Amino acid sequence: MAGMYKTLRGDQALALGALAAGVRVVTGYPGSPATGVLDSFLALAKSETAYVQWAPNEKVALEMAFGASLGGSRALVVLKSVGLNIALDPLATMSLSGCHAGLVILLGDDPGGWSSQNEQDTRWLARVAEVPLVEPINVAEAASLMVQAYIWSETLNIPVIVRVIGALTLAEGAVEEPWQLPPFTQRFWHKRNRWVVLPATVVGYHRMLHRCLAQIQGLFEVSPFDHLSGQGSLGVVAVGCAHAKLLRAMEGRTSNLQILGLTSVWPLPERKLTRWLRGLERILILEEGGPFVEESLAALAQRAGLEVSISGRHDRLIPEEGELGEEDIATALARLDPAYQPPERAPAPRAMPSKVPLCEDCPYRPTFEALLRAIGRHGGRERHIVVGETGCMVRANLPPFELFDVKYGLGSGLGLALGLALSGTPEHIIALLGDSSFFHSDINALPQAQQLGLPLVVVILDNGTTALTGGQPHPGSPVDELGRPRACTDLAAVIRGYGLEPRLCSPEDVPAMEAAFDEALEAQDLRLIIVRGPCPKYTRQRTA
Repeated sequence: MAGMYKTLRGDQALALGALAAGVRVVTGYPGSPATGVLDSFLALAKSETAYVQWAPNEKVALEMAFGASLGGSRALVVLKSVGLNIALDPLATMSLSGCHAGLVILLGDDPGGWSSQNEQDTRWLARVAEVPLVEPINVAEAASLMVQAYIWSETLNIPVIVRVIGALTLAEGAVEEPWQLPPFTQRFWHKRNRWVVLPATVVGYHRMLHRCLAQIQGLFEVSPFDHLSGQGSLGVVAVGCAHAKLLRAMEGRTSNLQILGLTSVWPLPERKLTRWLRGLERILILEEGGPFVEESLAALAQRAGLEVSISGRHDRLIPEEGELGEEDIATALARLDPAYQPPERAPAPRAMPSKVPLCEDCPYRPTFEALLRAIGRHGGRERHIVVGETGCMVRANLPPFELFDVKYGLGSGLGLALGLALSGTPEHIIALLGDSSFFHSDINALPQAQQLGLPLVVVILDNGTTALTGGQPHPGSPVDELGRPRACTDLAAVIRGYGLEPRLCSPEDVPAMEAAFDEALEAQDLRLIIVRGPCPKYTRQRTA
């Protein structure tokens, strides 16, 4: 039952909604801006309430959650934008059969690339997989929308994506205690081929999925989470978190605008939108990412024969790149409505994690210094190509190290290094991997590395945690999500299982590290070095 209001961050409100929905399994892979939702769920839930664990990667996380749903437990998957790229393979098939107990994917997109290697609008992947997607417009309604997402999911047996950005997860607002769902009491449904997706069943499942999407589109038509305010012949569609930014940009100023705060993003509630569009001459679309809603609304207006002018990213009334700032919105409003006078404001500064240097006591510092000295002794930087990874080591690409020659996505370092070694380039290839990225997907390239035996130096930096995103555990971490000691996967033993023998080093023994690097750079075959040094920041927190 709904209760009193409390002030929460957006990630806490989303976690509160999942808890109220009776979620029993929570998993995912850490990455800003989604990480705080799982961490908040851990803080809010009792240990016996739900199983909560970070998975080795997003594909495994989604498969675990989907399996839990089939078994009759409501499940939540927490991942960021690029994480859905990894999870898309299972999702595009799971959407065909649908789920059983409610299944929600909390998706954190990162416009502006504050902590990501790209600036993707992941809503397009939701459409590829044909999975409904909603976006909360503010912190106040985030918890209730999460509960509603489980109701929609369970009503139609289809996964639902709740998309957020950092501006919402980090914002604070008064949140009403959401309604609690009654428990899901059904167990696994034993029906021949109900959960078996094969070529022979794909078309039938696809037809069933389209019927479900038509039904959820009808439910979106009456969604109480879409808000209409104002009046006039000019309109603004503010999608998700853009609505809160719009209200702040206006700062109470009167304007001849009708404003639609839209949470029902895909499939769009077309009947509701058509009625709204009929009374307007021009509209502005505010959304984080690409022209996802903008293009769909333009197509809808054309089909309905409406002569309404639509502005947004395609005519650059708002920028095509970067996160929407309040100053961007104010400038666009002034061009849309001459009666609106934007306030003067300076953009708020925000530190980008990849521009923050390594901590002074980071074990990576002496490791990188020793590696650079060894490179200098073996012909210098021009004789070597250093492939880096996502994680704390990205900070080593800042001065004074300026370490990387190549760096792309999480878990890509070993595969990229193998390709460079195969290319015949004369430089010696050095791949720097993190322990979390190794378990995430670098491990998939290890059999290839063992078979090829190319002249390649692989250095795995093992600090026992996923440090850059907040110290979350991975399979090789000695503690669990609550900081309790546990048995963990031995990274060196995993590598030995592939028929390779890694050399173990400590960043505290610099001469031994330098000798290991020298030997590896002189070799003409594959060499693996594990530099093991716990992250002091999270070691201190666990022992405090």
